[in-house]
Amino acid sequence: MLVAAGCGEWLAPPRDVPFPEIRPEPAYEALFPTYVELCALSQIRPLDGPFGGSAGHAVMYLKGACKDEAAPYPRLRRCRRAASTADDPEHGAGVSVNQVFRNVNWVAVPGKALFYQGLLPPEERFTRERFAATVQAAIEGDVYAGVVLRDDPDTGAPPALADFVTSDGLGTDFALRLTRTLFCARLPVTTEMLDEIIDFLNDLNRQYATGAADYRWSGIHDNCVHTLRNALAAASIWEPKSINLIKLRQLFQLAIPANEVATLAEMGSNGPLGDFDAIYGEDAWRTALLEFGWLPTRHGALLSILPVHQSNDMYDTTFRQLILEGPLGRGTTQRVRELFLDERNLDLEDNLIHFRADYERILAGRSEATPEAELRGGRRRTVRRRYERYIEAQLAEVRRQLEELSRRNDARTSRAGTPSAGSP
Repeated sequence: MLVAAGCGEWLAPPRDVPFPEIRPEPAYEALFPTYVELCALSQIRPLDGPFGGSAGHAVMYLKGACKDEAAPYPRLRRCRRAASTADDPEHGAGVSVNQVFRNVNWVAVPGKALFYQGLLPPEERFTRERFAATVQAAIEGDVYAGVVLRDDPDTGAPPALADFVTSDGLGTDFALRLTRTLFCARLPVTTEMLDEIIDFLNDLNRQYATGAADYRWSGIHDNCVHTLRNALAAASIWEPKSINLIKLRQLFQLAIPANEVATLAEMGSNGPLGDFDAIYGEDAWRTALLEFGWLPTRHGALLSILPVHQSNDMYDTTFRQLILEGPLGRGTTQRVRELFLDERNLDLEDNLIHFRADYERILAGRSEATPEAELRGGRRRTVRRRYERYIEAQLAEVRRQLEELSRRNDARTSRAGTPSAGSP
């Protein structure tokens, strides 16, 4: 459970006990070939250095988008195959923005293992020696190939790569769980949507790498969350947020990691899926439906909690995460709590069963009468017909997925009950 105390204060588990690990089961990878996962990271708290910012950090993992190894600076490409397991080298890439970068906005970290866990086995202790080995793995993996770093204000020159990765890369761009707790919202997307996200991110890095624009990170004007939110907006998942407006106007475009994850999670779980008028009236959703055959409230929208590596010689593992509340109450915190208490947002089978019922209810409620506003044809009629065909297709897909999940569960039960060699 996530709790907070007051407007804009700390989000933390009760009694500061470690969070349990909650993440979609392995079958999810076989059922959903492409997805986005937006994560809010808790404040980084090294034992021998200053703590990071109170708002934490935000990153995004893209299944189906891989690091382009041939590019002279960080770029993404479509993965060469649809991965069915998380350890497939063509599974995807993590995207992280870092304020120390000068010629790019973000880096791509290949694969879930290096991005989330840093290759450290869960049962091993995170020691100083393991820290050094993890830093070296990122350098040898060319995570920062082509990246130019900003000058160190103390020396007037860019830091050595190993020094930067040690102080600012590990725990911010990769090996995230070795330093922080993550809570994430995962949302399946179409391959066409993934292409739009890739193109947006590549265009962003290209303008800085070629000198067409100068990248300057700003906590208010252009931070890690602005990049990730606007990448998703390129695929019509939601509306973009403006950057670099005059200060007073920019305050209305603040992007806070925990708040953005909460917003995405709520869209995936509780959006107006059965309300055609609401969908038609929302520009981003109407566009998503017409261009991509997709709506954000859908099956496969799940939450996860990835707790920090507790056996840790390098970091304070106490969880601290700031969430920005509105002036009239604790609405965001309460919504996050409710999302994590609902099993359909955590368990794949419960999620599929819930949305099967939703899709069936929507189709059963269709009226034979054509609304007067659509009797003469036009755009609204076209959108409604697309909407109804979309719901039909989603119902067919979720039924197939439930059958596949049942077969997998039966096979796993059968294997567990098979006697080993030599057993009576």
